[in-house]
Amino acid sequence: MQKRIFSMWVAVFAMLFVYSSRVSAQDVSDEYKSQLREMLTVSGSLEGARQVVPQLLALVKQQQPEISDEACRKVEETFNVKVIDRMVDLYAPIYIKYLTLDDLKQIVAFYQTPAGKKWGEATPSITLEGTKMGQQLGMELAGEIQQALQDAK
Repeated sequence: MQKRIFSMWVAVFAMLFVYSSRVSAQDVSDEYKSQLREMLTVSGSLEGARQVVPQLLALVKQQQPEISDEACRKVEETFNVKVIDRMVDLYAPIYIKYLTLDDLKQIVAFYQTPAGKKWGEATPSITLEGTKMGQQLGMELAGEIQQALQDAK
């Protein structure tokens, strides 16, 4: 199950790297991007992104144990920043369609409250557990639908 989730993240980030250069962010100001980065950080949305690079490096290290830990640390530092930068660049044109700069500021303000902090900290765990439950539900429903189609013949 974790391999499936990890594979999904790898695919998402591969798409981010391939398509981020194609997405036009001309209408998105640096202030908007900065506020979006803050909102994605405090909301817990970037937590999954921060876990991808170390996981990928661990896989590479297993296949190539001669790579030094220091090299992995340097690459991790560099690519963690790149992943976040590219995510913000990729998401900004989408978010700006639906949320104003003032909206983002208000959302960040919420996440600075005790309830917002708690929600932001819990979001990655809730998302992971929800994803697992969603996959389980999908598998159950697929079986039930397949059986219903067989019964309908």
